[in-house]
Amino acid sequence: MERSTAILIALVAYFVGLLALGALARTRTHDSAGFYLGGRTLGPWVAALAANASSSSAWSLVGTSGFAYLHGLPALWLLPGCVGGFVLNWMVVAPRLRAATGDAVTLTDFLAGPPGTPWRRPIVWVSSLLTLASLLVYIAAQMQAAGAAFAHAFPLSAGLGVVLGAVVTIAYTLLGGYLAASITDTLQGLLMAGVAVVVPVAAVAHLGGFGELFAALEHTAGPDHLSVVGGREGFLAIGFAAGLCGIGLGYPGQPHAVNKFMGMAPGASMRIARTVGIGWAVLLYCGMIVLGWAARAAWQLPAGQNEDVLYVASGKLFPPLLDGIVLASILAAIMSTVDSQLLVCASCVTHDLRPSARGDKRMLAQARTTVLLIGAGATVAALFLPKNVFDNVLFAWAALGSAFGPLLIVRLCRGSVAPAWALGSIVAGGALAIAGSYADRWIDGLDRRFAAGVLSWGVSGLLAWVGSRRNHCN
Repeated sequence: MERSTAILIALVAYFVGLLALGALARTRTHDSAGFYLGGRTLGPWVAALAANASSSSAWSLVGTSGFAYLHGLPALWLLPGCVGGFVLNWMVVAPRLRAATGDAVTLTDFLAGPPGTPWRRPIVWVSSLLTLASLLVYIAAQMQAAGAAFAHAFPLSAGLGVVLGAVVTIAYTLLGGYLAASITDTLQGLLMAGVAVVVPVAAVAHLGGFGELFAALEHTAGPDHLSVVGGREGFLAIGFAAGLCGIGLGYPGQPHAVNKFMGMAPGASMRIARTVGIGWAVLLYCGMIVLGWAARAAWQLPAGQNEDVLYVASGKLFPPLLDGIVLASILAAIMSTVDSQLLVCASCVTHDLRPSARGDKRMLAQARTTVLLIGAGATVAALFLPKNVFDNVLFAWAALGSAFGPLLIVRLCRGSVAPAWALGSIVAGGALAIAGSYADRWIDGLDRRFAAGVLSWGVSGLLAWVGSRRNHCN
């Protein structure tokens, strides 16, 4: 069997399964609340895997392994950053948000407060517009990764691959909404975890073990790759490490992930969900970092193609049918994030920005129309954005994480925040994160991940904390 034929069989079977699950979920989705939160019926396994898969996009597989290939041992700083973010979400945010959600349907709904709260409309508008802008970039980056995956499997252009991935993802999201996204994300999360174990183990075995892996790295990689700070010193080393660790601070601010906590059933075991969620994260990120190192030791990729590590390793290590399953896992990582992000964008438009439409019988149709339009817009953007999944995702990740994460944690841990200070926290966090993404162009030597993800988060958190004190004193 030819490689392209075997891969096609695996992908077609996978896509048919996704669409079937979407059709099944459609029969259980009768209104907009069900379309956005699935009736708050998620069990612990589904909630854990769906939340994790939603927040762990193609960046987690393609970007992390590519970063480890390119930088070497400094990729270790991704572990406390990324795994720490899951710990923060599951230990602090998830149990409190599920209990405090009330009638809120979206993260913006929760942060802005119930109707009648002072400053509610400005908070809703700023939050919704920031969410739409950030997620359009985020979705476009995922679709770029889909295009690359198709281009590696078939004699297709990356642009056609972008369109194919977008069509399937939009289709099953349109069918069943939140429930379809959650069920398919569960399947996709399991597939991602399997690949994160099987491919790195095969790559290390191909080299003869970990001893041979690190011995080979000493010959193939430069000295900076074998230093945990990449040869940096002083403040630059601290900024570099803090920037990568600071990625974890963005997890509580991702609307497409935390809304899975809002959709958990009241009786679902948080202990089981927490164990599954954190264990899954450890497997995924450890596996992808090891794979990046193993690929650097075994094969030399052309300059600028470090994010092709998983494709190259799979093609060289596995027979065509298994290679197709690995490719399906990459598409799973993409789709599990995009479907949830499309729903968040749709909820911004039809729920947050149009409160007068609540209760309208046509709202479900409007939600599906919004998903279609936003998906089409992100597909077009994917064809023109710079082709760098790691950087494009971190740009949107930092903006959302710094705008919403600090305020959400303060709200959950300290209580309400004075509305004006809440708005200031959102604006300052989002604006500073976006500015920080370009920091290295303005201040020579400043690590932009540190500026975008850590400094902006700290300023936003300080404003929210002060706002909570002001609110309690009044």
